[in-house]
Amino acid sequence: MLQNIYSIFRLLYEILTLFIFGYWGFQFRSLGGWRYVIGIAAAAAIMFVWGFWGSPAAPQRLQGAMHFILELAIYLAAAVCLYFTGQKYWAIAYGLVGVANVIIHHVWLTGVNI
Repeated sequence: MLQNIYSIFRLLYEILTLFIFGYWGFQFRSLGGWRYVIGIAAAAAIMFVWGFWGSPAAPQRLQGAMHFILELAIYLAAAVCLYFTGQKYWAIAYGLVGVANVIIHHVWLTGVNI
C-alpha cells in the first residue's frame, strides 16, 4: 500500500519536473514567440533523456549509481530552473524533496547501495 502511494507521488513529481522545465522556458519574454519553443523543447529534452536512459522500459537504462546520478541531476536541474525564474524558496523546497525522493527510491525500494 505504501509503495503504491509512493509510486503515485513519484509520477506526480516527474510531471511537475516537466512542468518546471516548460515554465522556465516560457520566462524568456525578450525572445517573443521563441520562448514557447524553448519551454516545449526543454521539457521534451528531459522526456527524451528520461525515456532513453531513466525509465523502467528504457532501451539503454542506466543501473545503480549512474541511474541515481541521472535522477538527481534532473531534479536538481529543475530546482535551478525554478531558482532562475525567481522562485527561490520553491526551488529550495523542490530540490530538497527531489534529493529525498531519489534517496528513498534507490535505497528503500530498489535496495541499491549508493
